[in-house]
Amino acid sequence: MSNNSLETVFFERLNTFGIRLNEEQREAVRHVTGPLVVFAGPGSGKTTVLTCRASYMMQVAGIPAHSMLVVTFTRAAAEEMKTRLAAMPGLGPQMVRSAEIGTFHSIFMRILLQQSGGRVPQLLEEQEQRQIIRTLLRGQGKDGDDEEVAEALQKIGLCKNNLIMPERIKATKPENQQFKELFAGYEAQKKRQERWDYDDILVHCHALLKSNPTVLEHYRRRFQYILVDEFQDTNLAQYEVIRLLGAHGNVCIVGDDDQSIYRFRGSQVEYLLGFDTLFPGSGKVILATNYRSTDPVIETASRLILHNKKRQSKKIRGTGRAGVQPTVIRPEGERSEAEQILTEMEKKVADGTVLEDIAVLYRTNIQVRAIIDGLVKRNLPFTLHDAEGDFYRRWQVRDVLTYMRLALDPDDLDGLVQIINRPKRYMSADRWVEEAHTIRREKNVTYLEALPHLSGLEPYQTAKLEQLMQDIRSLRLQTPGQALRTIRQVIGYDKYLEEYSIKTGNDLKQVKDPLEELEEAVIGHRTIPDFLAHIAEVAETIRKSRHKGEGVQLMTMHRAKGLEFGHVYCIGLVADMLPHPKALAAEGEKRDAALEEERRLLYVGMTRAKEYLTLSAPMNYHGHRAEVSPFLYETGLVPRPVRVTVSTDSSGTGKAKSKTAAAAAVPANERMKAALDRYGSLEISKGDTLHHKDMGPGIVEEIIPLSGNGGRRVLIKFAGVEKISDLHLELCLYLGLLEASKPVELTQ
Repeated sequence: MSNNSLETVFFERLNTFGIRLNEEQREAVRHVTGPLVVFAGPGSGKTTVLTCRASYMMQVAGIPAHSMLVVTFTRAAAEEMKTRLAAMPGLGPQMVRSAEIGTFHSIFMRILLQQSGGRVPQLLEEQEQRQIIRTLLRGQGKDGDDEEVAEALQKIGLCKNNLIMPERIKATKPENQQFKELFAGYEAQKKRQERWDYDDILVHCHALLKSNPTVLEHYRRRFQYILVDEFQDTNLAQYEVIRLLGAHGNVCIVGDDDQSIYRFRGSQVEYLLGFDTLFPGSGKVILATNYRSTDPVIETASRLILHNKKRQSKKIRGTGRAGVQPTVIRPEGERSEAEQILTEMEKKVADGTVLEDIAVLYRTNIQVRAIIDGLVKRNLPFTLHDAEGDFYRRWQVRDVLTYMRLALDPDDLDGLVQIINRPKRYMSADRWVEEAHTIRREKNVTYLEALPHLSGLEPYQTAKLEQLMQDIRSLRLQTPGQALRTIRQVIGYDKYLEEYSIKTGNDLKQVKDPLEELEEAVIGHRTIPDFLAHIAEVAETIRKSRHKGEGVQLMTMHRAKGLEFGHVYCIGLVADMLPHPKALAAEGEKRDAALEEERRLLYVGMTRAKEYLTLSAPMNYHGHRAEVSPFLYETGLVPRPVRVTVSTDSSGTGKAKSKTAAAAAVPANERMKAALDRYGSLEISKGDTLHHKDMGPGIVEEIIPLSGNGGRRVLIKFAGVEKISDLHLELCLYLGLLEASKPVELTQ
């Protein structure tokens, strides 16, 4: 049977199987030889296309399954790919097992095992990693608490994902030198234990392939066809391995630059956008039809993401499915935000909505506290998907709650050890605990009462311990709100956080944020026992619901990627939270990149919605007046009171203004010639995005060449502007009225 006949039969079988591909999807499926980049928008049937393409390659192109390497982003995605492929008409489990399908880590580990005769170091458990880091931090004179440990491990992972080991770090600042020493100590300890961590799999596989041409050639011959999903989320180590293995050019990558949200892990959207630099002449397919969401959801999200400049121009379209316009709510504060949303949820459930089809999404875990408290009080089931989502387990909150518990139980030794030096009282636990045991027994007192009787104390230490005893006793009859303020101001916990921020280089506002949220959480609780009982109930509810997937789905926008729900609430959309302060604190090009990623994060959250999308921006946040996130203005749902933008001009002076001033210096009769000389050869196509200095981003609807080498007119549809704009392309670019998205160039 000829290839054409095989192809016809293949697509007919798909139709019988219930899979009907649109023209762009078919184009991606049929491209077999040579490099290809597929830009797959939200809800565009990406998994279906990947599965059909792999099936097409085996059944129509006659490519042996064992010659194919398919890389997915998660284990769940790999298993889904195997299951769906095995169920495809004409295939089966045996054929699918011959293909190499898995995550980067699982595939790289198999390569390492094959080349080492099955002998690689055992991987450290997360708790073991934490213990190593905690010991090293304390050796540097730091507390080594959970927050510090997690931050250090995240930095180490980021370095290794970018193939940066301690010896490559050039540290001039003291904090950077300390991190370098910590990183080196961590690697040395792993080496002594003959253990690896998860990131070592990437580092060692890259080193193996780069240093051993024979091994590299073996796997190039083995994997003649490579397909990589979620390429926008690849880091340098992963990218370099694919570059090495894919030298033959038969590489297909799939991703969405508008959903690249993992810079903190080392991923770089430039690897996706610059694919044709790595593989010149590569094919390109844009899957622009969103089958998931209603047209109003798609249009609203598109208006937002058009404001990003570092992206592939694309116009996402729906299937013509009408629906309710996304809404913005402005509750008074976090508590009223939760009450309004939960009341609406209960109405939806009464009308037949299942709770599992409702998702609450947020930028940071701290923002879901009021929602969880409300769900527990209403006895509504929920699933919290993020391990750090339990607000009451944050270390600052735990410290404050420990003070409250000590007021009820001054004989809690573990609690005393936890807070004894928060704030500093210069008490080393290994020097006083044993003696405190003896004093407690001999004098028949509590551990708290035993502290001032310890031997060898300096007068200032005795005074501090007596004051601690009085302060904790004073909390007993206070309300939780009064106790919180006493702990922060009188006992001096806020002062401790200020010193901690200076010592660690962390932003003080972010360090204090959990306590600002706690100020909201204590409202309505009359006694400390009542408040602590509520916290215990929340903790138990979270524990019981973990991994069940029942009820309302609570997760960060990062965690929501790849999922979909009928009803989506994006909460806490205020200026101090989205964009995140860390993004605003960056400088230059890093700030530009960080702000665009924050915008992509909200875009990911919005495009999880199939039908109903609610964006919530409380008028007050942490007890202070809050502005809406500037991104909400960009959705077109919130009118701008004045021109409000998230600037991505790292110079701080305004690109368009400076460009206009420069152009104005050119005599008027020479401007058109200068404009044509500079921009006459610029490639612009229908569907591309151009940015107007006042109207923001717009989609090119039509390009009209002018006679006599007069340049080009462009008809542009700007978001929120009813009338099509008719502009002279070259002249507007020259004057700085328009700006084209810059092409991405990779420098290795």
